[in-house]
Amino acid sequence: MLNKLKTSAAIVAVALMAAGAHAQDRTEVRIAYDTIPPTIDPHMSTAYSTMDFAAQIFEPLVTLNADYEPELVLADSIEVSDDGKTYTIKLREGVTFHNGEPLTADDAVASMNRWKEKSILARGTLSDATFEKVDDLTLELKLAEAAPLTLSVIGNPMQFAGIMPQEIIENAPAQGVTEYVGTGPYEVANWDTDQEMHLAKFEDYSSVDTPPNGLAGAKNPGVDDVYMEIVTDDSTRVSGLRSGQYDIALRLPHDNADQLLNSDDLKIFAEDYAFLGMFFNKKSGPFTDIKLRQAVAAALDMNEILYGALGNEKFYSLEHSLASPNQVLWYNDAGEEYYNQDDAEKARKLIEESSYDGEELTFLVTRAYPLHFYAAVIVQQQLQEVGLNVKLAEYDWATLLEYRSDPEAWDMFASEFTFEPTPINAIFLHSRNEYAGWTNSPEVDALIEEIRVTEDQDKALELFTELQAELMEYTTYIRYGNYKPLHGLSAKIEGFTVSNNIILSNLSVAD
Repeated sequence: MLNKLKTSAAIVAVALMAAGAHAQDRTEVRIAYDTIPPTIDPHMSTAYSTMDFAAQIFEPLVTLNADYEPELVLADSIEVSDDGKTYTIKLREGVTFHNGEPLTADDAVASMNRWKEKSILARGTLSDATFEKVDDLTLELKLAEAAPLTLSVIGNPMQFAGIMPQEIIENAPAQGVTEYVGTGPYEVANWDTDQEMHLAKFEDYSSVDTPPNGLAGAKNPGVDDVYMEIVTDDSTRVSGLRSGQYDIALRLPHDNADQLLNSDDLKIFAEDYAFLGMFFNKKSGPFTDIKLRQAVAAALDMNEILYGALGNEKFYSLEHSLASPNQVLWYNDAGEEYYNQDDAEKARKLIEESSYDGEELTFLVTRAYPLHFYAAVIVQQQLQEVGLNVKLAEYDWATLLEYRSDPEAWDMFASEFTFEPTPINAIFLHSRNEYAGWTNSPEVDALIEEIRVTEDQDKALELFTELQAELMEYTTYIRYGNYKPLHGLSAKIEGFTVSNNIILSNLSVAD
């Protein structure tokens, strides 16, 4: 049990900026971004595009470092009661919002209670929790029962608990905030939806003084202006990077890697990031039958799918585990007999045993994420070969999200997820989360809830191994494997990192 978490409240923004090398003229960086975010409100969406934009603007009370451990951001200290049910959270003094107003407990309570209502993960894990003000710089989180993983939930970077002014929270329309006021190292100078966001360095930013570590630690923005341009065409991002129009270009075609490496003016950035996969509709339609889901799992050749989508074996790995191999506290190989089977005979037998009667199976896809689309085309071919009538239904991302919420509109959809710091918190697992696909397994729910209250890590791993085996047999989703997105950078760019989302807070341009 983590009984106390504390960091210095030192306000070191001025010292950090002075330590960096800055030109007299204002510096700017232009980024070619591949996808239109559905919203910039971090409470409202699980899309990684939302996180990439929002994480530069908003900050949480707690985040997770590169080792998936909670570290403080806007909180100065967190003390946990002996019974594990009360978290007393003290805010850092001297933190201001982009509008010049000081951060107070009223803002934190309003933000956390809204996040608790909007976030799929929070609804599933903290639905009975309350956030209450104690004094101007202190709030309390009260739980119905002790849960050792609470800070990992609060610090989760997906649909994260960004803190905003109370007034903006109270006046937010149903579709999400339209005033983007946070405490982060960059503030919104202009947001031309579908075109470009101009981020300007927040001159009054207040940083923690711990070393940079993933999403945690000191933030020292060495760039005055960041322009995140929406450039959905792959070739335009590549050509713009090579010509110098863009300093950074995100999620480039992987067959451009060698081309970029051969340029002295460019470098590439590629690290394990996410898994590619597909989800089944288990609330309505043919895939309510587990045998049909298992037939799909039996049919698929994951190497063919991943190579076809990425075109380069350097950028993917065959992996079925919910945990990344680097997550030594959780990683295990349970359920591997259900992965990458490439067994057409078994698939046809399971189809015959299922209730499937040749009806069309609607597979939701989008070209907004090309890897999703390329992989889906190969999946369609492999499933047709075993007798499944699969139709690709192609939409833009926003429209796909609308259809995905309707259980009568689809049978499968393509997606990807970054590595979940605490794997049981993956939003597609617990039925209470009601994530699209609608997992409904009492066995899965019971194991997740038991792990959440288990303080012994060896016991937690034992239960998690059992959970993973159950998930693979239940076939709530299909994981093709893990992949590394390819980012291209000017050789002069320093401090660009990725940890669940892109991190621009320590970005600089070399002389």
